[in-house]
Formats: sequence, structure tokens, C-alpha cells
Amino acid sequence: MPAPLFKRWAPPKPVTKPVPKPATVESARISSPIQERTESPVVEAKLSTPKAAKKPKKRKREAEAQDEDDETSKKHKAIFSKFEKVSKLAEARGQQHGEDDESNDAQAQEELHDLKPMPQPAPIPEAAFEPTFSTLPPWLSQPTTIESSKSLPFTELGVDAQFVKRLEQLGFKDALAVQTALLPMLHTGFDQHLGDVCVSAKTGSGKTLAYLLPIIEALKDRAVPILSAIVVVPSRQLVNQALQVAEELCVGTKIKVGTALGNTAFASEQKQLVKLRAQYDPKRAKELQERASRQFRTGFLEKGGIIDDLMEMPLDHVPQYDSGVDILICTPGRLVEHIEHTTGFLLNSVRWLVIDEADQLLNQNFQGWASVLMDALHGETPVDFMNAQERLYKRERDANSIWSAVLPARRQLTKVVLSATMEKDLTKLGTLRLKRPKLVVVQDEATEIQPLENDDNVFELPSTLDEFAVHVGDGSNKPLHLLHVLLTYVFEGLDSINTHATKEAVASSEHESSDEDEKATGLSSHQSRVLVFTKSTESASRLSHLLSVLEPAFKNYLRTMTRALTADASRKLLKSFGSGDVKILIASDAASRGLDIPDITHVINYDIPTSITSYVHRVGRTSRAGKYGQAWTLFTKTEAAWFLKQVTKGDTVKRGARKVKRIEWKESAVTADGRKKAYRLALAELEGAVKGGAD
Repeated sequence: MPAPLFKRWAPPKPVTKPVPKPATVESARISSPIQERTESPVVEAKLSTPKAAKKPKKRKREAEAQDEDDETSKKHKAIFSKFEKVSKLAEARGQQHGEDDESNDAQAQEELHDLKPMPQPAPIPEAAFEPTFSTLPPWLSQPTTIESSKSLPFTELGVDAQFVKRLEQLGFKDALAVQTALLPMLHTGFDQHLGDVCVSAKTGSGKTLAYLLPIIEALKDRAVPILSAIVVVPSRQLVNQALQVAEELCVGTKIKVGTALGNTAFASEQKQLVKLRAQYDPKRAKELQERASRQFRTGFLEKGGIIDDLMEMPLDHVPQYDSGVDILICTPGRLVEHIEHTTGFLLNSVRWLVIDEADQLLNQNFQGWASVLMDALHGETPVDFMNAQERLYKRERDANSIWSAVLPARRQLTKVVLSATMEKDLTKLGTLRLKRPKLVVVQDEATEIQPLENDDNVFELPSTLDEFAVHVGDGSNKPLHLLHVLLTYVFEGLDSINTHATKEAVASSEHESSDEDEKATGLSSHQSRVLVFTKSTESASRLSHLLSVLEPAFKNYLRTMTRALTADASRKLLKSFGSGDVKILIASDAASRGLDIPDITHVINYDIPTSITSYVHRVGRTSRAGKYGQAWTLFTKTEAAWFLKQVTKGDTVKRGARKVKRIEWKESAVTADGRKKAYRLALAELEGAVKGGAD
């Protein structure tokens, strides 16, 4: 029995006066019931014998106390005896239950040994969630896909024999994938799409030729210029590039191609786009004269309208406005200016509207160009400038004539929207007012179709592109890293020639000039052409100066593309770069969009791009039309986190099984041959040039 339980049932000790030393054994027995119970009966018999000794007489009070103790001990003895009986019974029952449980378990095992589980139905697998709705319209969520490797002869695509011959002269024998898809859709025939067309194709896929060729084919017999096609691109460089392709295709025809740029005088562009002539119409002239008189009397004069041109007309003649071009290639800002401020610049005869690099144009939305352009295209022509067909249509409609329902539409307008990644923002696409649109996606054969429900744009790089990322530390010696890439990887073999211009002057000047001439000779025959991107025009100019000082052999083969260049100068520069007379072209992001120079072998991001879209368009200047190319990016310690996580390892850029190769050189390899000292001298010279220019 546990000690606490024993103490619980132990009787309280009686409070008595101290007993004399010769106490009787009986008193001891009363004070300790347990001892009384444990002592042997033989001892008890001896002690209880009357002959052993005479008991001393007790006082009355002591006798009463003794009686009370006896009664108390008897009560406790009865309780203890009951407790012991109950404990023994519980132990006996526990043992019996344990034996019964063991026998029951054995019996249960024996009974269940021959039983089989009841058959259960097979679990029903949960079906994969397939939504029955789409957040995008069907033409966006279910595009027409074309493999990028697809190619067909131009003769099988319905191209006119005259243009097939011209294309062969330009070096185009077979149509690329985007051309095989667009040409049948834009040509008249059974495969023509009577609606608008959107194209998503990676850079360098031949989109410019795909939309210009069917337009020029349709206008080849045109004798009188009528503005029939407008091509909107985001930069001046793209205007010059598209103009070059259009002029090459228009050879042998009377089609006139014009441009509208921000670096040309606005008045000269007005004279090029709109031709003013006098037309004999006495009745109309009298009406205009009366309106002009009312304006003079009231003081509310029209500025820049038909009334101003009326003052210069002969008697009984009215001004007549004719288009000076058939195809207009322009930037959006300049186009808005002509729509709002050029008298007689009408879009009522436009049959094709091409928006190239639509993602950039829709994101920036220069001067709200989309809304202004759509209003001019779909709105009603002012009464003063209506032609005979429009006047007839307006007269029948105002009179609610039955003929107004059967009169043909003013024209059939086709919009062609192109981009490396099609914009999925329905709000932005809605500003273009597309009619029965169809999306064509050009992608690699091994690439899975990217669902357009994804909110993030996904970019696909050419399979022939190799990417390299170079860590340049804190960026203090970044020009030296760029020079190392150019000499070691871009223009291989030039670095083996000892460049005394970058070493301390220890040899004669004749020896130095001979080494420079030898290196320049090797550079002139080299096949590589590299496009270097910087973050601004100022950075491009400074980098061009530094490279010319660090490597004098680059001086005659290095050029810079800036915003200050005129259209003719930019065209000549791009032509020289394309022919190989210029080997190194330094430019800002303005040159990254849509430049189609066929043989660019290397692209170097000297300044890291500001976004993934900018990176894709930069590196897309090489590896065009299936050719091999390399893209190098120089990044500093502070730029590493974003570039490595988003560009090299992110899910936004698809590059198949290929990966971006990381490279890091020792400082000694970059600053070898005295280049660090030459770099300091070049910086000092640049600082002096900047201060001198400022003064």
C-alpha cells in the first residue's frame, strides 16, 4: 500500500499526558494499532497473563481516556479490514479480467483468421479543373500558331512575278515563317482575312517585308498618288529602316513613299504630304466667299483652314488638296501634328494601317495618338473636304433615303498590329478599335504554347543566340572590361598584336604607328560587327571617346548614333554599318527597336537594360533570320540581384535548354599591358574636352 494512502487512513494519535516510564505493554499496543496487529499472539498471551505482574491502579480520568482510545482503535481497525478486503477483491478481479482479455484476443484472432474484408468500390479520381470560361476573347486565347522553321518560295504564296524577281535581286529566295502567314491573309483571294490581323513574332523574323510587300503589290498600278497606307513605328531609326525596304520594293513603280519625323521642318513635310492646287468651281467659290465675309464681320476667323487658302486662289476657284504620297511611314507624335494642323491631310482613303512594335507604342501612347488616329480614320470627313462619293452618301443618309442602306461603305480598312510579344491588355487594344481580329503567333517547334491567360508577357529568344553575363565589380573599370570583350571575343586575333598605345611609352613612335596600322588592317577584314548599347546619348558619346583613346585602331571603324543625327545621316550610318565599313556602333535604347541590320554578330549591353522587354529587344538585333549571334551584358555588384534573378533565371524569357553563361575575370587580366594607366589618361583627356566644350 502506498505511503500517502496509509497516512490517510492512519488514526490520529491521542493527546495524553506523559506516561511514566514503566508503561504497560497494553498502552503501547493501543498507541500503535499496526504494531498491535503485527506482533505475534504468543507475546500477547504472555503479556496478558494475570500472574506476570499486577497492573497499577489507574485514575478515573485516565481510564476514561483509555476507553476512548480503545473505541477509536476499534473503528479504525474495522475500516482497515474493509479496505484490505476491497483491495484483495480488486486485485483478484483485475487478474481475472487480464486473463479474460488474453483469452478473448486469442479467440478473436482465431475467429477473424478465416474472414475476408468486404469488397469496397474503387475511389473515383478527381477530374482536373478546366474552366469553361476565358478572361480573354477567343481570338486572343486561341491564336493561330506557325512554326518559325516554316519556309516557302514566294511563288507559292501568290506574289507577283515582278516582285519575285526583285526579291531575288535583293537576296530573298524563300519566305520566312511570318511572311508565309501574312502574305496570303493580306493578298486578295480565298485565303484573305476580311478583318484585322495581329502578329506576335520574335525580333528578326521578317515582319517589315511581310506587311510592305502585299501593300506595294496592291498599289503597283497606281498613277495618281492617294494616301492609302500608314505605317506607325516608335522611333526615327525604324522609320528610316522601313523606308529603305519600301523604296527597294517600289523600284519600277510610280508609288511614292513619304516620311513624317520630328527632326524635319514641319512646313516642308506639309508640302510633301499635301499638294495644293486651284480648281474652277464658281458656285463653291461664292459660298466660301460669303462664309469668309461673315467671319470677318463677326470676328470669329478660322485659322489654318480652307479660308486662308481661299485668299490665294484666282477668281471663281477653290482650293483643292491632293495627297503627295501613297505610303506614309511616321512616328506617332508627328502623325498627330499633321492630323490636327495640316489642312487637307485626310485619311478617308487609307486602306491599310500598320502599327509596328505595338507594345511600346501602346504603353507610351505619345500625345494620345491612338485616340486621335482612330477618330480621324473612323470619323466623318469635314464637309469642305468631302469627295463626290462622300457627298452622295451624306445626302442620301440625311434624307433617310432607301438607298442609304445599300450604299457601299466608304472603304475597307485593314489594321495590321505587330509586336515581339502581343499586348494582352484589352483596355489598350480597345483603343485600336479592331474589327474581326485574328492573332498569328510565330514560335519554335519545340516550344510549348504559352497560354495567353498569363498576366505576364513571355518573351522568346532565337535558338541561335548565345548569352553571356560579365561581372565588372563596382563598375569603375567597366570601359576596360568592354575593351577586353572586344579584343578577346568579338575581334579575335587582334589582342595578339601588342598595342603600344595602351602601354607606357617606351618604344619609338614609328613602331607604335606600325602596330596600329597592322591592327587596323586586321580589323578592316574582320567579319564581326558589334552593336553597343548605353543608357543615354551622353553615355554613348563619352564611351565612344574613351574607346578611341584606349584603342586608336578602333577610331576609323567606330561610330555613334545619337538623336542629333538627321534622317539622311542616320540612313547613311546604318548603311555603312550594314556594309561593314563601320564595325562598332554605339547607340542608346532608341536604336534597339526594330533595327534590321542583317549581319550583326554581337550585341553588348554596356549599361544594363531597364526592363526585361528592353533586354529582349536589345539582344534581338543579332541572331536574325536564323543566323548565329552573341549577346554580352556587363553588370555591376548592385545590378546583379535583379539581372540574375529576373533575366537569367526568370520565367519571363524563354530560351529552351540554353542558359546564360556567367563570366568573371581577374582584375589583372583586364588591366594588363598598362591599360589602367591609359584609362586614367583617357579620363583626364575626356574631362578636359568636356570642360572645354562647356566653356
